[in-house]
This record gives sequence, structure tokens and C-alpha cells, in this order.
Amino acid sequence: MIRQDLYIEEYDWCVTVFYCVSRRWTREVMEELTAVGCSGDSLRDAWAILVKDDRNTGLTYSSFPLRRSVMVISSTSSPEEFMNSWDHEKGHLVKHVARCFVLDPFGEKVQYLSGRVAQLMFPVAGKFLCGHCRKELFTKFA
Repeated sequence: MIRQDLYIEEYDWCVTVFYCVSRRWTREVMEELTAVGCSGDSLRDAWAILVKDDRNTGLTYSSFPLRRSVMVISSTSSPEEFMNSWDHEKGHLVKHVARCFVLDPFGEKVQYLSGRVAQLMFPVAGKFLCGHCRKELFTKFA
């Protein structure tokens, strides 16, 4: 598993991203989710996703009062599946920030936010898009 901590300066928003997550990392992810205020059904749902240990899945939880999010991308079966999971979870994150700041979902600010998040994630996420780099990451972290 790889952890990446991001800060979206324009919105004073902190994000913790977990990549290549498998069941054995459930405790660490659950601790981070709890730290940002995830509880009740949301926490139970997250736990169920993590212990199921399916590939090509993920989750994103955000605390609006804390301006913090936790994003999880499980192990993926291919670069294409990674891109799909990454884009899906990034979309949830962007929608959460947009909702908190009442941004027009069809406006330019949301698109700039999405691009900014992609730029911040790229130093780690980009490695999962390259077949050669993926092989090295999976050997090291999976």
C-alpha cells in the first residue's frame, strides 16, 4: 500500500489517498477514516468494502467541517482499471469539495478543481498507469 497526503490550497482541504489497498491494510485505513469523523453506516460500509478485498474498487469519504477526505483505491487488475477507479474516486472527492463550497457542478471552477486534484495525485497515480512502473510497485507494495 502507498499513502499520499495532499493539500488543495485553494480550498484549504487535506486529502489522504491510499493506493493498492488490500484487506491487510483495513486497520490503517479504518483508523484514518475514524480520524476524519467517519462513523455509523458509512464506517461499516467502508469496512465491508475493505475486508471483501475485491480488486478494482475504492471509496471516498469526506468531512465537510474538517475539510478532510480519505480516498482508497484497491489493487487493480490493469492500468485501464486503475484509471477507471482513480477517475471514479477523484470524481467523488471533487463533488464533495464542490458541494461544500457550493460550486456550480457545470462550471469552470469544478473543472479546474478536478484538474488540480489530478496534478496533485499524479506523482503517485501516474506510476499505476505505466505497465513497467506498475510491475515494480506491485512487487514492492502489494
